[in-house]
Amino acid sequence: MTQRRWSVPVGAASGEADLGALRGILPGPEPGLVQPTDGSRILPVSETRLDGREKEYLDECIRTNWVSSAGPFVRRFEDAFAEATGCRHGIACSSGTAALHLALAALGVGPGDEVIIPAFTMIATPNAIRYTGATPVLADAEPETWNIDPEAAAARVTSRTKGIVAVHTYGHPADADALGRIAEENGLFLLEDAAEAHGAAWKERRVGSLGEAAAFSFYGNKIVTTGEGGMVTTNDEAIARTARRLRDHAFSPDRHFWHTFVGFNYRMTNLQAAVGLAQTERMESLVEARRRVAVWYRERLVEVPGVSVPPERPGVKSVFWMFGILVDGRFGISRDALRARLAAAGIETRSFFVPIHLQPVYRDRHLAERYPVAEDLCARGLYLPTSPWLTESDVDRVAQAIRTARAS
Repeated sequence: MTQRRWSVPVGAASGEADLGALRGILPGPEPGLVQPTDGSRILPVSETRLDGREKEYLDECIRTNWVSSAGPFVRRFEDAFAEATGCRHGIACSSGTAALHLALAALGVGPGDEVIIPAFTMIATPNAIRYTGATPVLADAEPETWNIDPEAAAARVTSRTKGIVAVHTYGHPADADALGRIAEENGLFLLEDAAEAHGAAWKERRVGSLGEAAAFSFYGNKIVTTGEGGMVTTNDEAIARTARRLRDHAFSPDRHFWHTFVGFNYRMTNLQAAVGLAQTERMESLVEARRRVAVWYRERLVEVPGVSVPPERPGVKSVFWMFGILVDGRFGISRDALRARLAAAGIETRSFFVPIHLQPVYRDRHLAERYPVAEDLCARGLYLPTSPWLTESDVDRVAQAIRTARAS
């Protein structure tokens, strides 16, 4: 018998050979951070804030010996986070990607189905769809909001379409009204990828409660973190029940080690949930810290020629998971050159997402497709340090470094 092995491509086989055709769109290599000579600290793009009851709750886990997924903090975290999103149910799991996969599986997505997603998103979104055997179908972004364009999404609906994933990019809520209408008119589900949008709201409706279900991430750089972890939120009892069972190997409620369908091992530990509960208890203050940082950045950068700052729609609460900017020709140097100069000043940045149709792992599926807005965002976008620990003087330092880079 021949054993099948996973092969991990390297070098040219991983997509490096055709990068030449994409020069000008893809970001360059990551610039190396330099420790400032004046004694200033390096400013990372994100810093975790663990100054609530995290240690107290972790001590309780250790004292009571409840460290696995059976501990009481899991349900306490689920209930608290569901309430914070305006939902009846929260299903904690091992990662944001696991949350997406659980939600899609609970919604009945499978082989032969299509799910519409933005071309401008992180790789986890299409990957989770592929885990179900379904096909991700791409739609371009809106240039103003960086979120999926509802008109472009509507144009991608076919007889095989099962649903739409609304990604709330960098903490800016997608147009839930327009996307909800498209879903309702075509008998589709609306699933939120809310990985970056804890605490955001669309016209008084909290993100996480805008569709049939939502998926959140609690990775270390997220507004609410458990180190690693995720959550499905929903108001639908059937979706919640299915997601809970799928999360835990699909154990039968009637007898142990009895399985009538294939499940996953996507459980969250009591230790992680203890941290998540402490974070959720002060989620509003963590959100407001990032919104305050965004105000400072906007005040200092809005009039810098060649720099565009993200808008906030009237009546919509963006949470600015990361404060992104776009750099155009008026700035005088490229986005990558700006990143290099900021890194030389001890300021870490990240380039924007590389669109899905340009990813080596997906490119052969989308060779004839172009998404000009997504490509433009990829070519010109970067995000700045956006930490709840940042002070106004830290933001002054970043803004001054940007102005200095332009002047030079």
